[in-house]
Amino acid sequence: MQLRQMRYARIDGTEVLVEVTSEKEARAAIKELRHKKKELALLKRRLTKQEQTARRLVERVEAADQREARQRGLFATLRRVSRVFKKRKALPDPDTFRRDLDQADEILHNIDSCVIQLEGRLLG
Repeated sequence: MQLRQMRYARIDGTEVLVEVTSEKEARAAIKELRHKKKELALLKRRLTKQEQTARRLVERVEAADQREARQRGLFATLRRVSRVFKKRKALPDPDTFRRDLDQADEILHNIDSCVIQLEGRLLG
């Protein structure tokens, strides 16, 4: 998951760090963080769709394999044997999408806490 650089904030892994020295920079950092939050929400939506697509594809392939394994007869056996030597495309791994989604959730949570802390400093 590659995100664009920010001026006042930095994201290391899932940790969000903000460095401001004035009230003006704090307001700009809040705007920047809110924009990043929208960007992450769009990324999260895209990852969710990719995960669903990957899960459906894996389920479809597994169901087809089970259906094929139940077929009997000479031609079904020959078809199974010939597919053993056929090169299959690697199936997408839905778990990688799930990990990226969990990471995006954690970053969103950390962005929210940074915004709350900055707003608290501006008020106080």
